[in-house]
Amino acid sequence: MEQTKPFFDFCVPFSKDDKQMRAILNELVELGYKTIAIDQSFDHSKKDAGKRGSEMFPAPHSIEHLRKEFADKLRILQRITILYVDVNLSHAMSVSYNLRKFNLIAGQPKTDAALTHCCTTFTGDIITFDPVAGSRLSVNRKAYQVAVRRGMFFEIKYAPAIADSNNRKDMIKMAQNYSIKGKSKNIILSSGAEHEFQLRGPYDVANLAFIFGLSEDQGKNAVDRFCRQIFLRAESRRLGKTIMFVKGSGPIVFSDDDQSGAEDDEMDGLGTEMSKDVQNEEQNEIKPPIKRLKVA
Repeated sequence: MEQTKPFFDFCVPFSKDDKQMRAILNELVELGYKTIAIDQSFDHSKKDAGKRGSEMFPAPHSIEHLRKEFADKLRILQRITILYVDVNLSHAMSVSYNLRKFNLIAGQPKTDAALTHCCTTFTGDIITFDPVAGSRLSVNRKAYQVAVRRGMFFEIKYAPAIADSNNRKDMIKMAQNYSIKGKSKNIILSSGAEHEFQLRGPYDVANLAFIFGLSEDQGKNAVDRFCRQIFLRAESRRLGKTIMFVKGSGPIVFSDDDQSGAEDDEMDGLGTEMSKDVQNEEQNEIKPPIKRLKVA
């Protein structure tokens, strides 16, 4: 299984400009991130009506040169964000071969019905929303609870809130909806930054979570523990049923013979002393006097 280390940023938009990508990745390294995911979007609602089969989704972009360049600094994953409206997406995802090449799969619904479907039956890992039109959607309490039980996580991007005040209002409104309907459970914070100046350090992001209605622990988990859980869930989805062999690195000692023998001797001695005490008590018991008849 692939190894990951905190801190995490699971939404770094892909750019064809390698210079821009290197600048963002270098900034992430300077800020202290260890595991990131390069995201590419796919609008399923604009798919070709005549296209059928398993190759409806695009293949991942080639980022091997970036992985080799940052091999000792960053663990780079690949993620796809699927924008969709109808619920017919499930069949297309089940037969797609290209989706298996991505480490993470995120769903970005465009309607309330698609949002409910994303919470209940979407076979991905993350539920995200459009920072511009996300506030128009409202998740109901039951769908939120179902998503939490299924292990889904809701994503909030902070970079659009930094870039535009209108987006900031929409994101706060969406985050408050999460807080009211689900007490902000299973929330992760990602950057979604298209420029290195929009990035913030993990501790600053954790403090920024207060604006979105998250507690201190929820803010820390949003950039650390929850992201690790998403990665493990995604790996189990990709690999399916597997067999694991566990091999010990050294001898396993279940008990010490010398200590056990000494303990047995102590127990035997204790039992002998207890039996002697019981016998002494029985002998020392006050016996009733024997009455004898006197013959006159």
